Amino acid sequence: MFIVSHSNRVIMRYAISYVSTVNPTLSNSDITKLMDYVNTYNNAKGIIGILIYSDGNFFQVLEGSKSVIQEMFEKIKKDTRHHNIIKMLDQEIEGPPFSEYHSSYTVLSDHHNQCEIQRFLKNEAGNKPAHFKSTSYLAKKILKVT
Repeated sequence: MFIVSHSNRVIMRYAISYVSTVNPTLSNSDITKLMDYVNTYNNAKGIIGILIYSDGNFFQVLEGSKSVIQEMFEKIKKDTRHHNIIKMLDQEIEGPPFSEYHSSYTVLSDHHNQCEIQRFLKNEAGNKPAHFKSTSYLAKKILKVT
């Protein structure tokens, strides 16, 4: 349940995923700016995962070191741009299924992102079968796939 950094130091990987309801006062422009900022910020901080916006909801998976991810999630919980946060996953993970951080309005048009989400769901099925059903259901609803 770890990866080795470039300096051969063992780094534990940690993941939190959630869904939330977007604040209805956010415009499409606000969401676009948020997606761009989150993508740049998270990649710069070494956080990998994905943020998807669809039909007034966010679905996010954050992966990285435990302290960074937990600190990030505390900030997310206080962010007024969304509410009704439902945490679906909060655990150490075995290797990162995402190669970098992605944020998008539409993931279905990007085959690479689809493959990474499918890889995440496959890992979720093996690592946390009790939560897989709800995680898979919510991801598929947001992505509008069958």
